[in-house]
Amino acid sequence: MTTPTPPPPPPDGYGAMPPAPDLQPGRPPNENSYGAGGPPPPEKPHNPWPIVIGLGAIAVVLVLGVIITAALVLLRGEEDPTAKPGPLTVTATPSTSATAPAPGGLAADLFEGDWRFKLGDVSMNATYVAAQDYPDCGPIASAALEKKGCRYAAMGIHDAEGGKLRMLRVIYVFDSEAEATAAAESVKETDFDLPTGSLIADDVIGKWVAKDSSKAVVVGFVTAQKGVPETTVDDYLHYGTADIAGALIFMDL
Repeated sequence: MTTPTPPPPPPDGYGAMPPAPDLQPGRPPNENSYGAGGPPPPEKPHNPWPIVIGLGAIAVVLVLGVIITAALVLLRGEEDPTAKPGPLTVTATPSTSATAPAPGGLAADLFEGDWRFKLGDVSMNATYVAAQDYPDCGPIASAALEKKGCRYAAMGIHDAEGGKLRMLRVIYVFDSEAEATAAAESVKETDFDLPTGSLIADDVIGKWVAKDSSKAVVVGFVTAQKGVPETTVDDYLHYGTADIAGALIFMDL
């Protein structure tokens, strides 16, 4: 029996392919590459906790930042341009007004300027002559009136009836309403020390009246020359004095 002759070896270029050359020697294989001739590496399990912990830490930092910012805005709201102003506490302080004249301020408030009076059918006018304040009662009152509690005074002079009638009104201010009332009820003509020229010259009639109002006594004097009816004198005396007394009711003397 003849032994068969083995077939010749295949020529070069046929049979098993040699491993592909490594184009980047020394580079470790990446996740998309396999080692030469070996199975693919086992897939590593995915752990989500680092991502969750990282996101949680970022959230905590953001929350702390908001809290700190809010605290700074509350503590320093005046530096925050968007902060609204808070409620203001206003403390009232006393002030001087036209209804609360200081001693020596009544002349300007009540006497300066022409006197124009109208009440119902009654209409009266008088021309301004002079007015003056007195820081104390001495220059225009007797010592007896000062002893009754007079503190300061003011006076005003007005003329009417073509210059034939002169109306003088004097305000004497006391410490209390009780003192003013007592003074008005007991006052005498000798309690007044009237300035020179406050009564009209060559008068043929003269009348006066005292009326208390608040903490003051208003004394009216009307003198007139010949030709002025007595009823006119009475009207100026009554309405002129009552006008000033009524104004003093609304003043804090």
